[in-house]
Amino acid sequence: MILYKKLFLESLCNAIHGEKYNLSIGCDIEKENVYKTSKEIKKEWHKVIKLAKDHRVLPLLVETLWDSSFGKSICNPYLLEAKATTKLQAQRTADFLMLYDFLVGKGLSPVVMKGIIIRSLYPNPEQRTSVDEDLLISHEEIPLYHKVFLDYGLELVHKNENINRTYEISYLDRNSGLYLELHTRCFPPDSEVFALLNNFFSNSIRNKEYVTIYGKKIATLSKTDHLLFMLCHIFKHFLYGGFGIRQVCDIGLFSSKYLSQIDWVYIRNSCEKVNIERFSAAVFRIAERYFGFTMPSEFKHLEVDESNLLEDILTGGLYGVNDINRAHSSTITLEAVAKQKKGKKSFALFAAIFLPLRSMEGKYPYLKNHTWLLPVAWCQRVFHYILRKDKNIDPLASVRIGNERVALLREYGLIS
Repeated sequence: MILYKKLFLESLCNAIHGEKYNLSIGCDIEKENVYKTSKEIKKEWHKVIKLAKDHRVLPLLVETLWDSSFGKSICNPYLLEAKATTKLQAQRTADFLMLYDFLVGKGLSPVVMKGIIIRSLYPNPEQRTSVDEDLLISHEEIPLYHKVFLDYGLELVHKNENINRTYEISYLDRNSGLYLELHTRCFPPDSEVFALLNNFFSNSIRNKEYVTIYGKKIATLSKTDHLLFMLCHIFKHFLYGGFGIRQVCDIGLFSSKYLSQIDWVYIRNSCEKVNIERFSAAVFRIAERYFGFTMPSEFKHLEVDESNLLEDILTGGLYGVNDINRAHSSTITLEAVAKQKKGKKSFALFAAIFLPLRSMEGKYPYLKNHTWLLPVAWCQRVFHYILRKDKNIDPLASVRIGNERVALLREYGLIS
């Protein structure tokens, strides 16, 4: 493994366990007697910081590196950013807890997924930042929650959205920046690839549990449902372009804390039903090998090489957004899985251009009312590729990345 990636994983491991970085590890690698005198090593550490920013774990690394002999000189340029990020997250957490109290006062009890539940597992929860908070409710409750949110001062992010015809509704508090996603399903119900995942969570609201965070009693998924949801969630993001290393940390911390409360046989059987058992085993293997967590016994029998998945995670950054061509290639990976379910073969370039109607409607709004114009939209997309109107997108690079990631899908048993 390249040096800076190894250093990144080592220091992140220390961070999520609440430990300071072990200086001797870096010294051994370069056989340096005095770490801080090595210009080569400092260059590697700046690459580590860049990787931490890409994966949105900068506050965690600044904390664990700061007291080392080289930490201040490496991290000082990023200290204010790390502190500001942590402070902002702390404020949003406080804002969310105030909102949650307001909901409880109205007799409501939404099921909180990920977000504050996962952050609470970290030594300093607010150093593990979250973009939003996810709430699961029943479809029948949408009008009630919508009214309560508007009364509280939240705004619809998508102003013209028909809230009764979607499974996910986004709200924003413009004063605090608190961003909420209200879900009636855990995954897109109209997706060929992800719709079946919802079957695992049909009773999740009924089977909700409560945890206490910052003195507040919060409703959330059962331990088993929550872990399965996290595995399915990163699978979804893996197909869309990738997921970050902090999701692996989340899963490792959650599995470790609730090891005896999780129905591991159910987890394994559920993963097998949707062909993500080898993928999940690779994630657990990374958590074990690089972050010191125990590999669940129900997945130990699966012999997987986690190295290619780890490289994909590190290269892609958080949710694979580091490279627009990589994000664009998601049409190829999604199509490969969709075709697999139908027993058909997928062709990369065809999949990247000739998207299905529901995927084309966002870029070509006229299709919503005139579906018969889909061939016209395809022609527009072809010309878009040929003329390279978006100079940041390289069609050939997207296809190459898509093919490489389809090979990963095969390696981890997501397609045959």
